[in-house]
This record gives sequence, structure tokens and C-alpha cells, in this order.
Amino acid sequence: MAAFGVHFGTTSACLAVYKDGKTDVVANDLGDRTTPCVVAYTDLDQTVGAAAKQGSIRNTQNTISFVKRVLGRPWEDPVTQEYISKSPVKIENRNGGLVYVVDFKEKMIDATPVDVATAIYKQMKETANSHGDGDIHDSVLAVPSQFSEEQRKVFGECASKAGFSVLRTINEPVAALLAYDLGQMDNTLHCNVLVYRLGGDSTDVSIVQLQGGLYRILGNTCTQEVAGSKFTNVLADFLAQEFYKKYKLDIKESRRSVSKMRMATEVCKHTLSTLENAQVSIDSLHEGVDFHSSVSRARFESLCGNLVQKCVALIDDVCAKSNVSSSDIEKVIVCGGGAKPPFVQKAISDYLSNAEVFNTIPPDEVIAIGAAKQAAILTGNNDNELLIGENEIECLSKTVCIKGYDANKDPVLYPIFQEMTPFPARRQEVMNLSPQQTSMEMDICECTDVENPDTAKCLAKIVMKDLPEKACISVTFHLRSEGSLHVTCREETSQIVEQVTVDVCS
Repeated sequence: MAAFGVHFGTTSACLAVYKDGKTDVVANDLGDRTTPCVVAYTDLDQTVGAAAKQGSIRNTQNTISFVKRVLGRPWEDPVTQEYISKSPVKIENRNGGLVYVVDFKEKMIDATPVDVATAIYKQMKETANSHGDGDIHDSVLAVPSQFSEEQRKVFGECASKAGFSVLRTINEPVAALLAYDLGQMDNTLHCNVLVYRLGGDSTDVSIVQLQGGLYRILGNTCTQEVAGSKFTNVLADFLAQEFYKKYKLDIKESRRSVSKMRMATEVCKHTLSTLENAQVSIDSLHEGVDFHSSVSRARFESLCGNLVQKCVALIDDVCAKSNVSSSDIEKVIVCGGGAKPPFVQKAISDYLSNAEVFNTIPPDEVIAIGAAKQAAILTGNNDNELLIGENEIECLSKTVCIKGYDANKDPVLYPIFQEMTPFPARRQEVMNLSPQQTSMEMDICECTDVENPDTAKCLAKIVMKDLPEKACISVTFHLRSEGSLHVTCREETSQIVEQVTVDVCS
């Protein structure tokens, strides 16, 4: 019986299958082991993957990319607003949600991020059909560890609509460990593992503590300042300058010319991951002029020096967040399509020279393979006795805090449970009110940055009235094992009690 692992990335998706005791990536109908997460609408039909991406040069306003950034996010989310500002596709607000307005079969239609993601999952489902058992497609999805519960839920719903039977959603760093069987063959292993995922659109670096077969994410850092697209941009800018020097023509005057250069540059970049030299040939790049050039891997590496330094700096960042010294990292997993250039992997391994580096699996296939191995265990296909799903420790993906105000009446966040706090947990606070105060309001929030109140989302508000003078309120916060937060406020003298239970992000 087959079991699938699906990794839906920002720029590409990968499908792996566990069958007959083996795990491997399933190639799509073009023979590619990853599929671009691009959906295009034309006068004839809807296309997904490579065809949609290749046609984007002539169909920019109806070609949707990077949908993962906004799936499960509300209209007012800063990430959504930034995405809207850069999107070539017309986007409108519908009842607080984002919709794309595209020209499909000669009429304008609305397409939601859910519609787009479901179309991509359907493409993956078609790929899975060649290895599945009839209509049964048991699968595990891998998502970023910082994803909210709402984002995880929406991803699962999209996959289910496409025909996958979603068994579980796991965190990408954990999937990376599963891909290399870390903690599964030896349950006495105790170490810190750094998972470096350099994706096409962003980079996530996590430190996972592995102890007795249990996984705990100690810390995570995520940025769009370093990504595979940034390496592509550097190389594309270099080639554009070469074209200008030779022909005195600036391709930036034409969006179509820029798109053609970028696509050719991506091919060149991937070639340089395996070969020392690559050729670039673009017919009619700009104003009818063809462009031919060659690039060496050494030249590409020299162009990307600053980016590589930023890659290494992220290791120090995540170590600081995790309260772990770089010397305490014993194993490193490099994954993500952006990590293919050998000089990127070398920089990471050189910086953590005492750690064992795992890079034998193609970087863009690691997470999907790990998810497939998890699916195999959940369906009973794997002989491994360690039940991974029971060994992964649930942690908060965001900080739980109380919102208050300082002397200038500016909002301030007071953390109660920090990001990555494992379930269950309990904390008690005591609040002494001023003599004249007979009521109290408490905003319970979750946030991504306690220094920035704008990142806070209110989960619940507790109001207490008719309190005695000089009231003393005992507040108990109970983070339960199933992922709910129960808050109890008790005034000690009057025994007035208010309580609330809310779901938090795991």
C-alpha cells in the first residue's frame, strides 16, 4: 500500500511515495521531480506547473505565483499587503479575503488562494495516481513550523479537496530529520540538529533537539532576505549588465525582456549546481537582439559572496534564539532548492566544521521524503517500531502574551509563553489593582514579535467588574496538551472568577 508525502513550497512542490519498503520522489508527466507552484488562466483552459510558468512571459496578468505566502492569511495581514503590492495580477478584497481577478475563457472571474492551491494539489494528485492504490492516497503534509493553526487547516483542506487523504500535518524541520531517519533507528541518540532550508522564496533555519526519539524545535529564524530567488537575481543582473555593455540596450525597459532573462538565468543557475560552466542563449532578448554568454561556477560564487555571508549569519541568529552555541550543534541537514549550489553547502558545513552534514538527498526532495516516511508509519507500512507522530512534541508557533499600555498610553506586549514553548505548560501571575480601580480588562494575544505590538492578534478578552478596593487578582494560564489555552482570573477577597478557553497556534 502506497503512502505519500507532499511538500507544497512557495515556488515549487514535491511529491514522494513510500511503497514496497522504499521511499522515492515521484516524477510528474514531464519527468520533473518538482513542479512549479504556478497556475495560469487562459482563453482555453487552466494550466498548472511548468506550462503555466513558461507562459507567464505573455500572460503575466493571469499567472499566479507564490500563493503559499497568502494562503490562510487575512486581507489586513502585513504579509498579504506586501504580496498585493508586488503582484502583477489584479487583486481585490472580498469580505476580508484576497481574490485574484483573472481573464479566463474570455470572461473575468474571481479565483481565491484556496482555488489556486487546490489546483496545484490536484496536479500533484494526478502525479500520485501512477503510484497509488486506486482512490486511496494517504498522505502527510509538511508545512513551516511557524505556520498558524489556521494556515495548517487551510492547507489540509486544499489537499483534501484535491483528493488526498490527509493523515497529518508535520513541521518541515521534523520532516527533514525523518528523511535521514535521525532518531528512528537509534532511540538513544541525543543531539542538536540544525536544519537549514534555503527555499526559492525564503530561508528557514531551525534547531531541533533530538532526545530518545523525541523532537523538539528549540528555535527558528525565517527571512526573505536570503533565498534562491536572490541568487537568481544576482546572476540575472550580471548577465543584464553584460548585455548592456555589448549592445547598449537596457532590458529593464521591458518587463517581457526581464522575464525572459530571469527564466534563462534559473536554468543557468541549476546547471552550475552540477557543472563548472553553463551557457546562456536567449533569442530576441530585447528589441530583436539575441543574447549568448557563458558563466563559470567560480564567477557565480564570486557574485554571491554577500548572500553567502548572510546565509552563515542566520546560523548565529537561530543559535541565539535557541540559547544554543554553534559548537553544540552536532548534525546539519541542508535542504531546499536554493541550497543546490555547492558553494552554499560548503559555506554552511565550513562554519559548522565539527558537525556531521547530511546532504546525500537532493535538497529540494528532502522534506517530501520525510513526510512520506511519516505517512508510511501512520499507515503501518513501515517496519520501524518508533511511532514518529507520537514522538513529535507540539510547541507554540507564536508567543502568547498580554497586551497592556505604558505611561504614554502606547501598547506594550508582556509575554506569558514564548514561541516554541512545548505543550503542556502552566504559569501563574498576580495583579494588584490600584485602590480606586473596581474593574479590569485583559487582552490575551498571540504575536510574532513582542517588541512590535502591531504583530499581535487578540485571542480573547477577559473583563472583571464590581471588584473590591485594592483588588488582588490571581491569573492562571494553562497551555493544555491538545493545544488550547485556559485562562482563569480569580479575585482573592471576593472570589469573583472569570475564565476563558481559546485555541492557540501550534
